[in-house]
Amino acid sequence: MMRSRTLLVPVVVGIVVLVGGGAGCAALTETEEGAEHEHAIAAVDSLQVPDRIAPSDTLSVRMHGTVGPNGCHSFDGFDASRSRDRLTVTPRVEHKTDGMCTMAIVPLDETYTAPSPFENGTFTVVVPQPDEPDLTTTVEVR
Repeated sequence: MMRSRTLLVPVVVGIVVLVGGGAGCAALTETEEGAEHEHAIAAVDSLQVPDRIAPSDTLSVRMHGTVGPNGCHSFDGFDASRSRDRLTVTPRVEHKTDGMCTMAIVPLDETYTAPSPFENGTFTVVVPQPDEPDLTTTVEVR
């Protein structure tokens, strides 16, 4: 009896890991003409931005975190929207649903570059998070 439980646990855990989205990203499934697509957001642990930039500079936003819990997840680019004093950058994750996947966590180390010009003052950078509050930081433009 004890031996059966020991063997069952790894099988059940394996099924949960392979079927579920796992930690590190949030998935939204859409059906389009019979095909299933998953869209996800990477979990960002930290942002690196300069303290200050000139209005004519570009702004580099470096992100560190997790793309996904296994090799079925890969970085798929950025979605960005910008206003006069705010930039929202969302790191996209692609989740492939066919085939085998490695069980290694996929790290995130990507940089988004926002083109000039910027207006003088405080510029806010926001990075949405899948299951937590957005990450927010500011850059002085002078």
